Amino acid sequence: MATIDLHGRPALVAAAVLSTLLALALFVSVLRSGRTRAPRRPPHGADRRRVRPAKRDPREALQLVGNALAATHDARALTPLILEVVTEATGARGGELIQGGEVIGWFGDVERGAPLELVLTNGEDAVDRTTLLLYQPRGGFQKETRTLAEWLSSQAGIALENARLHERVQRQATTDELTGLVNRRRFLEALETELERARLFETPLSLVLADLDDFKLVNDRHGHLAGDHALQTFGDLLQEHLRVVDVAGRLGGEEFAVLLPETSAESATLVADRMRRALGDAPLDLPGGNLVPLTASFGIAELAPGQAAEQLVSSADAALYEAKAAGKNRVSLAQPVLER
Repeated sequence: MATIDLHGRPALVAAAVLSTLLALALFVSVLRSGRTRAPRRPPHGADRRRVRPAKRDPREALQLVGNALAATHDARALTPLILEVVTEATGARGGELIQGGEVIGWFGDVERGAPLELVLTNGEDAVDRTTLLLYQPRGGFQKETRTLAEWLSSQAGIALENARLHERVQRQATTDELTGLVNRRRFLEALETELERARLFETPLSLVLADLDDFKLVNDRHGHLAGDHALQTFGDLLQEHLRVVDVAGRLGGEEFAVLLPETSAESATLVADRMRRALGDAPLDLPGGNLVPLTASFGIAELAPGQAAEQLVSSADAALYEAKAAGKNRVSLAQPVLER
């Protein structure tokens, strides 16, 4: 059964998915109401002629499906939606979505029979190609149903492409292109979110600020390509040492930040020191066999009661300044903020 993964998604996406499911529920209920059913026994004396349910206009089904698919820009949420909507609309036994040769979702009975194959998106290469397989009922699809399936798959393909484009634009707007980490704006948004979460659940939250030591010398002596390589190396190292719930970002230049939810300052210090030692053990390997040693300094601060995001950042920044002033390539912990 296809599933919807909301882990780590913002509330806005969750609301969009809820809106999608409501639209889907309305569509399915309306669609099912048009199916042929045995009529109720009419009251005594009433007209006993059989009343045929009105046949559903394919254009009406298409409009209902279009409205449902337009309710979300989340490609993952569209997967179960497309499967159930198109299966219900065509009377298929089941459906599968195939992307890049792999099944990414299924609905209903997909074990028997030759399916009807419908291409939703071609993409630039095979990885982006998405195909819908509809498993036909006994006797196969009628010509009208095949036409409806093609219409619906066309709508689904457009919705899927729009969702992927939306996600790509969102990712580009919140991601640092060089390192793949979140950018400054997205990191500060995550900081505000985690700060509220820490207050609500009364859990610790630590912030780590990091700065590559003598980064200007790397650029001056080996060129800007070497400097970019150094930033990418440090970005990769941060991700390797973090949990899924942690957030690593590049604030600008050679300045990085790491957000550690449910982590005390002492535990954050251990994490930062592991990063520091790992960076020192892996010199930058440049073309021509040149090995350039890299080090970084770290400043750590733990969220204090009543502290605002700006104050937490200021505390971590002061600790980073201390690490630099004390000789670099070290971890410094901010002094705890006394409660008033």
